[in-house]
Amino acid sequence: MAITRVCIYTRISTDEENQPTSLHSQRERLEAFCKVQEGWRIVAHKQDQATGTKLDRPGLQAALDLARSGSIDLLLVYRVDRLSRKVRQLAQLTEELDTLDVVLKSATEPFDTGAAAGRMMLQMLAVFAEFEHATIVDRISAGIERRAKEGRWFGGRPPFGYTFSSEDRVLVPDPVKAPVVQRVFDLYARKHLGTRTIAQQLRDEGAPAPAAGWGHPAVHWIINNPTYVGKIRWRDRVFDGVHEPLIDEFTFAKAQAIMRERGEHAKRRGNASDFLLSGLLRCGRCGKAYIGMSANGNGGRYHYYACTGRQKYGPKACDGERLPRDKVDHAVLRQLISVYRDETLTGDALAKASAEAEKRRPEFEQQLASIGAEITRDEQSLERYYEAFEQGKLSPERCETRLERLQARLDDLHAQEAELSLAAPDAGTHAATPADLAEVADLLEDVLAEANPQKTKPLLRLLIDELRVNSRAEILPTYRLITPAVCAMSEKVEVAGIEPASLDDHLGLLRA
Repeated sequence: MAITRVCIYTRISTDEENQPTSLHSQRERLEAFCKVQEGWRIVAHKQDQATGTKLDRPGLQAALDLARSGSIDLLLVYRVDRLSRKVRQLAQLTEELDTLDVVLKSATEPFDTGAAAGRMMLQMLAVFAEFEHATIVDRISAGIERRAKEGRWFGGRPPFGYTFSSEDRVLVPDPVKAPVVQRVFDLYARKHLGTRTIAQQLRDEGAPAPAAGWGHPAVHWIINNPTYVGKIRWRDRVFDGVHEPLIDEFTFAKAQAIMRERGEHAKRRGNASDFLLSGLLRCGRCGKAYIGMSANGNGGRYHYYACTGRQKYGPKACDGERLPRDKVDHAVLRQLISVYRDETLTGDALAKASAEAEKRRPEFEQQLASIGAEITRDEQSLERYYEAFEQGKLSPERCETRLERLQARLDDLHAQEAELSLAAPDAGTHAATPADLAEVADLLEDVLAEANPQKTKPLLRLLIDELRVNSRAEILPTYRLITPAVCAMSEKVEVAGIEPASLDDHLGLLRA
């Protein structure tokens, strides 16, 4: 009698105590299923305790490794959604297992990929599962929009400076973080400090920070968020909120006016001029930007970059040195090309970025697991109320209010789960390779050879995050690592899909 070597795979996305089919329960049922099959022998059991939104789970990959090595003939799961809820991912798994002559089978669903009918049934189950998921998302979106119109927080992590009251279901000022938000607006609207300077000052003071830490994007997000003036923003619409504002309307409007003015100034500085690094150079002494300037001298007309802080307030406020345009442009561009061709340097930076992302993964998984556990508990509570009502143990008047509260809470939890799922990086994301980066270096050399500022400046704004000027002899660059696909050569370049990696080095080529 031929022996069928079976690997059983089990998965839960939350803790076992709150799962209708726990890891232990799934394993018991799969083992019992195998016992009644003639010639089946379990040779391995792999499991995961993680979300099923991605395929790079340790247990699943271990099971696939067994299939690739020819160690198993059949992969058995309790339900197909233990593998994935996405048609594309299931198709990818099925195709690979079919190529390896390994059968995929579910113990509770009528399909078997060893036959054509089974493969068709699997595709149908996947299509219906994805349709159900899309329906749920539509319902969640409608619920979120309804709460936003009511002026209530629609779910997810509360904005920095607020906590969420589960009783009143409104945002409540955080006594520790709310004063930090008010200080950000004070520094920006009253003292006219820049977002980078504010972020650095808060970092130096050790002020409570958002989850991503203090950086100029976090400060910009706070200043531009109408939640702090008592509003709720949903997509492109803003509604009056029911929560307590942290900032008065005058201060908020003043901050927006300053931001618009600085934005227009940045656009003027970033036009198609011969100063390629305007807006990228920033003074390490006062934090202000460097801009391109020209003047007449004994040797004719010369061009240079100068600190706006020194230009506006004088050398007593900032003694940032002027930089000769041609020398600094040449040094930065040549180093940028050499960085993209340095496989060791870029490889280390990419590996570091990947490792940091992997470190953040457990926190994301834990949040998703916690929300999943709460959803399971509330769904079970709803089911108990429905059963009691159907059995005549509860009247509609007694359970109606409680049911409404439970359903509203479920809507909030589903919204949080959807937000976390959207924030998860795609398992199939293509990571940049040294060959990709060398192609970017070739592209940069071609653009430089063409000597067209209209093309060069947008490209440099993609490749360079910041050039911090401490002196002529010390400029600290932070470059971005991107793929050729991101380098859309036009006057309007969107920085979509960039994963920045800092490569700090010194430019010692600018000594007077």
